[in-house]
Amino acid sequence: MASYGALLLRLILGVVYIMHAYLALVVFGPSGMIAYQAKNGVPFPELATWCLILAHVLGAIVFVHLKKGFWAHEGGYEYVLVLLVATVAAAMIGGGALSLKR
Repeated sequence: MASYGALLLRLILGVVYIMHAYLALVVFGPSGMIAYQAKNGVPFPELATWCLILAHVLGAIVFVHLKKGFWAHEGGYEYVLVLLVATVAAAMIGGGALSLKR
C-alpha cells in the first residue's frame, strides 16, 4: 500500500510542477515572469526569473513568500513549504508502484 502512496505523491507533485512550469514559460513567458518578479519586489528580476525557472520552489519561498509570513491565504510560504517538503519526501521514498525505477 505504501508504494501506491508514493505513486499518488509523485503524480500530484508532477501535475503541480508541470502547471507551474507551463504558467511561467508559456503563459507569462520569461519577459512576463521578469515583470511579475519586479512587481513583487524581487531584486535583480531578470536573474531571479531564470533562477526561479530552474529552482521555482526555493526561489518562491525566499523572494516572494517568506516576507509575507507563514499562512498561504496571506501570501505566505505555507503551501510552497509543503511542496518543497513533499518533493524531498518523494525523492527519499524512491520508486514505488508504477515507477520507472524500482
